[in-house]
Amino acid sequence: MELKNLKDFYEKQEYVDYNESKNFEQRQVNKRIEELSFFTNIAVFSIFLVFTTYILVSLLASWIAIPVSIVLSLALYISVKKGIAKAIKFMMK
Repeated sequence: MELKNLKDFYEKQEYVDYNESKNFEQRQVNKRIEELSFFTNIAVFSIFLVFTTYILVSLLASWIAIPVSIVLSLALYISVKKGIAKAIKFMMK
Protein backbone atom coordinates (compact mmCIF):
# COMPACT_ATOMS: atom_id res chain seq x y z
CA MET A 1 0.00 0.00 0.00
CA GLU A 2 1.57 3.23 -1.13
CA LEU A 3 0.49 6.52 0.39
CA LYS A 4 1.03 9.61 -1.71
CA ASN A 5 -0.72 12.14 0.45
CA LEU A 6 -2.82 12.43 3.58
CA LYS A 7 -6.06 11.78 1.69
CA ASP A 8 -4.76 8.35 0.66
CA PHE A 9 -3.98 7.65 4.28
CA TYR A 10 -7.55 8.28 5.39
CA GLU A 11 -9.04 6.33 2.49
CA LYS A 12 -6.85 3.25 2.96
CA GLN A 13 -6.81 3.21 6.71
CA GLU A 14 -8.25 0.07 8.30
CA TYR A 15 -9.77 -0.11 11.72
CA VAL A 16 -9.47 -3.28 13.74
CA ASP A 17 -12.07 -3.89 16.39
CA TYR A 18 -10.34 -4.97 19.59
CA ASN A 19 -13.33 -7.07 20.70
CA GLU A 20 -13.20 -9.14 17.50
CA SER A 21 -9.51 -9.90 17.96
CA LYS A 22 -10.09 -10.74 21.61
CA ASN A 23 -12.96 -13.08 20.72
CA PHE A 24 -10.84 -14.70 18.02
CA GLU A 25 -8.07 -15.41 20.51
CA GLN A 26 -10.57 -16.82 23.01
CA ARG A 27 -12.07 -19.07 20.33
CA GLN A 28 -8.60 -20.33 19.46
CA VAL A 29 -7.89 -21.09 23.12
CA ASN A 30 -11.22 -22.91 23.45
CA LYS A 31 -10.47 -24.93 20.33
CA ARG A 32 -7.09 -26.00 21.72
CA ILE A 33 -8.65 -26.96 25.05
CA GLU A 34 -11.23 -29.11 23.24
CA GLU A 35 -8.45 -30.83 21.28
CA LEU A 36 -6.47 -31.48 24.46
CA SER A 37 -9.51 -32.90 26.24
CA PHE A 38 -10.23 -35.17 23.24
CA PHE A 39 -6.72 -36.63 23.26
CA THR A 40 -6.74 -36.90 27.05
CA ASN A 41 -9.95 -38.92 26.85
CA ILE A 42 -8.34 -41.27 24.33
CA ALA A 43 -5.26 -41.65 26.53
CA VAL A 44 -7.29 -42.42 29.66
CA PHE A 45 -9.40 -45.00 27.83
CA SER A 46 -6.24 -46.60 26.43
CA ILE A 47 -4.70 -46.86 29.89
CA PHE A 48 -7.84 -48.50 31.25
CA LEU A 49 -7.85 -50.86 28.27
CA VAL A 50 -4.24 -51.90 28.85
CA PHE A 51 -4.73 -52.57 32.55
CA THR A 52 -7.98 -54.50 32.16
CA THR A 53 -6.59 -56.53 29.27
CA TYR A 54 -3.47 -57.40 31.26
CA ILE A 55 -5.48 -58.48 34.29
CA LEU A 56 -8.09 -60.45 32.36
CA VAL A 57 -5.58 -62.20 30.08
CA SER A 58 -3.76 -63.45 33.16
CA LEU A 59 -7.04 -64.87 34.51
CA LEU A 60 -9.01 -65.97 31.41
CA ALA A 61 -8.42 -67.24 27.91
CA SER A 62 -7.40 -64.44 25.55
CA TRP A 63 -10.35 -64.89 23.19
CA ILE A 64 -12.67 -64.19 26.14
CA ALA A 65 -10.51 -61.65 27.95
CA ILE A 66 -10.03 -59.15 25.12
CA PRO A 67 -13.71 -58.45 24.29
CA VAL A 68 -14.57 -58.40 27.99
CA SER A 69 -11.72 -55.98 28.69
CA ILE A 70 -12.92 -53.61 25.94
CA VAL A 71 -16.43 -53.50 27.39
CA LEU A 72 -15.16 -53.29 30.96
CA SER A 73 -12.69 -50.49 30.23
CA LEU A 74 -15.38 -48.51 28.38
CA ALA A 75 -17.76 -48.87 31.33
CA LEU A 76 -14.97 -47.94 33.74
CA TYR A 77 -14.03 -44.90 31.65
CA ILE A 78 -17.62 -43.63 31.46
CA SER A 79 -18.22 -44.10 35.18
CA VAL A 80 -14.96 -42.39 36.14
CA LYS A 81 -15.68 -39.48 33.81
CA LYS A 82 -19.17 -39.00 35.27
CA GLY A 83 -17.79 -39.30 38.79
CA ILE A 84 -15.16 -36.65 38.15
CA ALA A 85 -17.79 -34.32 36.66
CA LYS A 86 -20.01 -34.76 39.73
CA ALA A 87 -17.05 -34.20 42.06
CA ILE A 88 -16.14 -30.98 40.28
CA LYS A 89 -19.73 -29.73 40.49
CA PHE A 90 -19.82 -30.61 44.18
CA MET A 91 -16.56 -28.78 44.89
CA MET A 92 -17.71 -25.69 42.98
CA LYS A 93 -20.78 -25.26 45.22
